[in-house]
Order: sequence, then C-alpha cells, then structure tokens
Amino acid sequence: MDIYLIKTDNITFDSISEYMNCVTEMRQAVIARRAGDGAKVNSLISELLVLSEISRRTGIAQDRIKFRKGPYGKPYIKNKNGEWLEFSLSHTDGAVIAAFSDEELGVDIERPDRRVSDALYNRVLCEEERFHTTSNADFLRAWVKKEAFLKRLGVGITRDLRGVNSLELPDTVAENFCGFIVGISGKGAADAQMTELPLEALLKKYGI
Repeated sequence: MDIYLIKTDNITFDSISEYMNCVTEMRQAVIARRAGDGAKVNSLISELLVLSEISRRTGIAQDRIKFRKGPYGKPYIKNKNGEWLEFSLSHTDGAVIAAFSDEELGVDIERPDRRVSDALYNRVLCEEERFHTTSNADFLRAWVKKEAFLKRLGVGITRDLRGVNSLELPDTVAENFCGFIVGISGKGAADAQMTELPLEALLKKYGI
C-alpha cells in the first residue's frame, strides 16, 4: 500500500486553475461548484493526483481512464491486464491524501487542531470508545480509523458510526504524518509507505 500526501495550504485556485483542462469537463464542473477557494484547490489537486498515479500504475493514458463503481459508489479501476487497482482519497483543510493498492483499502485525514462538538462526539463514539477517549486527539484518531475502515468496505459513513468500534477494527491504524492524523485501513496498513509529495512534483507531470 502506497500513500501520498500533498500539502495545499497557502495555494490559491488561481495559481493552479490552468490545470483544470487536465480533468474531464464533468469534473471541472464539480470543482467549479465547490464552495470556497480552499475546497476548489483540494478538489482539483485530488483529481490530478489520482489520475497521474493511476496512469503510472496501469499504463492507461489519463484521458482513457474509466472508473467502475461498487454497489455503494466506491470507485475502482482495472488495468490493461484486467487486474484491480484500488484507491482511496481524502482531504482536509490544508492537505490532500490518496492511497493505492491491489487490495481493498481506505484512507482518511484530519487536522489535529480540528475542534469537535459535543453533538459529533455523541454521534460517533460507542460506549467502550468513550471510556478510552480523554482528549480531542483521541477522538480524531478514532474518527479517522472508522472513516478509513468504512471507505475500505465501500460504504462510507452511510451507517451508524457508533456501531463501528475503532478499538476492534482489523488492519486499521491511525498515524501522525506531516502534522496530520491519518487513518489507514487495509492489508498491510501498519506498514503502509507514506510519502509527502511536493505539489510542484505533481504538477510537473502534466508539463504545463
């Protein structure tokens, strides 16, 4: 499992808007509808990262990549040999993260300074988790593990999160990386290779 993180703070959408032509018109429309400059930045960079890495791993040209979806909408792709490529994507204020593997996987990311409301706390944690949660950081580690695990299953947060105990999830960890809290779920999660990728290195692949 390979995981790439790109920091997006201090990046304006105007400074990267010329790369909109590298994604489909449908995705351009989705990005344009995002509320706020930061959301547009994260959305575009997410697209560029996923397309470039899928193309590199499968040998499929970026403009010929066709996604398939599972029953709950989780996207995946087949390479030229008919083999599956699984990927998972997440973003938060100031960062985008993507994970790739030939096994089912899920990834999630949060800023450690995110403040959590009592309502969210009550909606997310089961009774056992409450006993072990003594800080905001504890909550966020539980949160990203749950999110990553449910993304791995392809269901996202469509179910009651209190029914998912982060203390018992198989092959699921929460790690501190580059100043963020990252949840990883899938075979080899504890040994996943995490890399911070400079934005310039990603954009260079597009040759604009």
